[in-house]
Amino acid sequence: MTITVFMAPFILLTGCAKNVKKHILPPDVYYKKGLFYAGKHDYSGAAKNFKALIENYPTYHNTQEAELKLGDAYYLGGKFIEAQGAYMDFIRLHPSSKYTPFAMYYAAMSYYKRKEAVGRTQSPLKHAKLMFEELVSKYPYSKYSKTALKHIKTINIDLSENTFFTGLYYFNASLWKPAAYMFKTVLKQYPGMPIIPKTLYYLTVCYKNLNDKKTENYYKNILRRDYPQSKYAKMA
Repeated sequence: MTITVFMAPFILLTGCAKNVKKHILPPDVYYKKGLFYAGKHDYSGAAKNFKALIENYPTYHNTQEAELKLGDAYYLGGKFIEAQGAYMDFIRLHPSSKYTPFAMYYAAMSYYKRKEAVGRTQSPLKHAKLMFEELVSKYPYSKYSKTALKHIKTINIDLSENTFFTGLYYFNASLWKPAAYMFKTVLKQYPGMPIIPKTLYYLTVCYKNLNDKKTENYYKNILRRDYPQSKYAKMA
């Protein structure tokens, strides 16, 4: 009996709550509020209003711009996962837009900003590289592609160092064959990178410890021929 008495008001309140309508503002209000908060560097407030505009007014004339600005608000607020998602949504919805190169660039940058230290997973960095490469391929004359090429070079340096680090892990454990395999992967995947002379030197040491004089001399000769001024050539 007591339970029924206390439950009745709860049921009535719950029923009332279901009938409460969400208050939706006019589209221009959401848009102006988003711009206002962005101007104040309140990127959380900006994102909230741009998102509300997109969800409630998908055909409003400023909604497409709001989709980009939502990505910008997340990006500037340091929410790179959300930013990447917003930019990718824009690319998917507007593949022919003049702003697509911009969205592709910042989607890639959203991945790039999440890069991990050497020795940890490099999945975000690899995704960034793929996105930058796609941008350069589809929009070779875009100003964003020129900057993307610079980032690709930097990413290749980072990835080559990470692969070398994996080889060094095996090297320090005296696991010569796995170490040599990773060092050869560096040579194959990242030619011309700054880490190459060092990689060649460590390969000679690996094969020296494996008592494979022929392969040791092979990499030693490449090192001395292609990088004669390197300290590693003098060490070999």
